[in-house]
Amino acid sequence: MKKLYKTLFIAVLTIIICLLDKQAYSRDIHIVRYLKRHTVKEIYVVPQNPKRWGLIVSDISNSIIFSNKYFLNYKIVVVSYGPIGIRFLMKKFDKKFYPQIQSFESYGVKFVACEETLKTLHIKKQALFKLADIVYPGAVLYIVKKEQQGYVYIPA
Repeated sequence: MKKLYKTLFIAVLTIIICLLDKQAYSRDIHIVRYLKRHTVKEIYVVPQNPKRWGLIVSDISNSIIFSNKYFLNYKIVVVSYGPIGIRFLMKKFDKKFYPQIQSFESYGVKFVACEETLKTLHIKKQALFKLADIVYPGAVLYIVKKEQQGYVYIPA
């Protein structure tokens, strides 16, 4: 539990630093020195409201920019589940964010879809973008597992 709070603290500080002005980037910030010795692990869940998808894309982009600027090691996982959230990774529905999703994949961001949602909605793997992996038995247990591995859940 202590490790979870420590990881959450690191994630919150990372977000705060991202929001600082350009002068703050040029300073030697203590949190950056800390993060250089640790892997930043983030997990994002695609919101059930498509109007909020732009926010998650923006958050991921900011995290990648910040991590690359300071040469930080990072792992980012994006989880898609539920009747609306799964559409984020479907060829048929989400063409708007596909260029960003492809770009994120080239930076090592992992995209996963819930197997239980796919079964319930009768969606075949072929309906998803090729970059999407399927997590078994479902997304909720996957998120729990990732949090136990030190990932921080970033709400969108």
